Amino acid sequence: MHADQDPDDNLTHYAKGETDDTREQHSATWNGSQDQREHETIHVSGEQKHRPTIGSKAETTKNSPDAQDLPEQIGSYEIVEELGRGGMGVVYKARDVRLKRTVALKVILTGTHATDNERKRFQTEAESVARLKHQNIVQVYEVGESEGHPFLALEYCSGGSLADRLKRKRPSPHEAASLVASLSDAMEHSHLAGVVHRDLKPANVLFDADGTPKIADFGLAKKLDEDEGHTRTGAIMGSLGYMSPEQASGQNANTNSKTDVYAMGAILYSLLAGHPPFQGSNAIETLNLVMDGEPIPIRRTHPNCPRDLETISLKCLNKSPSDRYPTSRDFHDDLTRYLNGEPIHARPSTTYEQLFSWCRRNPLPTTVAIASVLMLAFLSASFAWIAHRNQAVIQTIETRDMRVEELRGKILYLDEVLTNSCALATLTDDPRWAERYQQYEPELISSINEAVALVPDAKSELDKVSDANERLIQLEADAFAFVKEGKPTEAWSLLSSDTYQLKKRDYEHGLQVFSRKLRDHSEETVRAARAEASAFLVTALVFAVMVLIFFAIGIYSFFRTIRKSDLSFN
Repeated sequence: MHADQDPDDNLTHYAKGETDDTREQHSATWNGSQDQREHETIHVSGEQKHRPTIGSKAETTKNSPDAQDLPEQIGSYEIVEELGRGGMGVVYKARDVRLKRTVALKVILTGTHATDNERKRFQTEAESVARLKHQNIVQVYEVGESEGHPFLALEYCSGGSLADRLKRKRPSPHEAASLVASLSDAMEHSHLAGVVHRDLKPANVLFDADGTPKIADFGLAKKLDEDEGHTRTGAIMGSLGYMSPEQASGQNANTNSKTDVYAMGAILYSLLAGHPPFQGSNAIETLNLVMDGEPIPIRRTHPNCPRDLETISLKCLNKSPSDRYPTSRDFHDDLTRYLNGEPIHARPSTTYEQLFSWCRRNPLPTTVAIASVLMLAFLSASFAWIAHRNQAVIQTIETRDMRVEELRGKILYLDEVLTNSCALATLTDDPRWAERYQQYEPELISSINEAVALVPDAKSELDKVSDANERLIQLEADAFAFVKEGKPTEAWSLLSSDTYQLKKRDYEHGLQVFSRKLRDHSEETVRAARAEASAFLVTALVFAVMVLIFFAIGIYSFFRTIRKSDLSFN
């Protein structure tokens, strides 16, 4: 069952001039299963006071009791037969007794009991068609009323509908492009006149006796220069498979000429692929596909389809109106370029554009994916930073360790030199030892200060023996004074005294502890660096688990969305 076989079809069979056999075939189609009907049509007008339902219009056919009870005449029109009827109106094949011509006569079913909304919608259709004069739009002959029954006399098309022809044979790509080019030219005329059709589909494209296509059924038309007060906000209006995403989401205020561009692109897609762009297992699923799904590229299932035609069709089917052709004229011009063998202006969407479009329509998996990428980037940056920092720390430790070890040996050596210089000066009475002492003492002090700067914690050990150090310096200065005065015995007695020896042992002990502090410092730094690296590793693992969870959710959402988009093609 094709998507253009609507049970109510907005009375699109009213001007087809079908044979009895053909109409009986339609009747049999209209009385198919409820699931099929829900799959094909969704027309919810603003007249409804309850939640929108699927396939809620009447399904009266020629075989129903009402269809047999034909009026003999309405106004100046003799009724020949009933062509079709829907939830609001009935269409008769009639003969104009004044002008001796066959017409399609559309009459409101409820007649004198019609509601204001029904009359307003009927009047909108009449006014919409009346202002349009184009060879590819069904012509309106008269708008009138007979015994309280508003009617609309329209051009009678005896060649059937595009939906009928699609059931028999799919046209060639060139024929499809030529046909839709004619329709787009007609819709450009309609749009310039301020009328948007809003229900373009194969069933609403009729053919006259010589095969000229005619756009029919402006029952859902919107006049751009008027407030559409009879349409309830949020009402879903249109036909499944050919309605635009803005119609499927009930955004009737946003419908404009680009809504018809979408529908013409869907018709072109249907002519090329043999089915509408979206087909779900039921009406709700189809609506979701219209709003969120991506049409399967035609060439994937029909490799012989020209790439340019596929590109033109898919451009019309963009979810965002701003991404479609700006006007029907632009759409018509690109089809004409294709027919003339010229380069078209449309181009296939780039991978980036397709990805951006998908992200815009799927915020949850997009947000999850972005969050995952950001977290992964943060995790990678953290790893890089900590690796760089650890490397810098290691280098610093190595440099400092080498310098500290060097200073430790130098301090011990200079301390020994100073002690020996004082003793030798006393024993030899040679002033050169005093000069040596004075030379190395500042160097020892400088080395100690540098070591303290590198290892501040070691300073406490020197503070403990600072008094002993000061006392030793004083005693050694006194010993050098005795030597200088020629009193080596007094100098030796001073260095051999218990006071000097005690202070020297205390200071040497403190200096040894200070040296060990210097040695142990680099080992503590390494341990601290390892502890920090371990802590970071734990944190990194936590982040990694979170990233994996986000990625899992994102992948699940992505494949769930893709599966939903491909349901109709499985």
